Amino acid sequence: MNVLRNDKVLSVICLKIGIAGLLFLILSPNLVFAGPCKSAARDLRTSFEVTQGRGGIWGFMEQSSSLRGDSMIGFQVDGKLQRIIVLFEARCIKSKQSSKENFQKVDNIISEARMIFNLRPGRDPVKKIMARINGLHTSLNKMIKELEA
Repeated sequence: MNVLRNDKVLSVICLKIGIAGLLFLILSPNLVFAGPCKSAARDLRTSFEVTQGRGGIWGFMEQSSSLRGDSMIGFQVDGKLQRIIVLFEARCIKSKQSSKENFQKVDNIISEARMIFNLRPGRDPVKKIMARINGLHTSLNKMIKELEA
C-alpha cells in the first residue's frame, strides 16, 4: 500500500513539473526580450493602445460625416500602426535589441497618430485633417520598409 501511495505522489510531482515546463515554453517568448528593448516595446504598445482605445484613426474618421467617405485609409493606418509595433517587437526578439533611432521613429509616428485626435472637423478644415492622415500613412509605409529591411 505504501508503494502505491509513493507512485501517486511521484505521478503528481511529474505532472506538476510537466505543466511548469509547458508554461515556461508558452511564456518564454516574453522572456526573450532584452531589458531595454522589452521596455521600449511595452511603451510603444501602450501608446498604440491609447489610440485604439479611442477607436483608432478609423473610428475617428467614422465619427465625422465629412471624413466618413475616406475612412478606409483610417482602417489602413490602424493596421499599419499595429504592424510597425509588431516589427519592432520582432527585432527585439531577433537581436535582443532595436536601435534607439528606430524606437524614436516609431514613437514619433504613434505620437503623430495621437495628435490627429486633437483635430476636429468642425474646427479644423477637413483638407488639413486628411493631409495629416495621408502624411501619417506615408510615414507608416516608409517605416515599415525600414523595419522590414
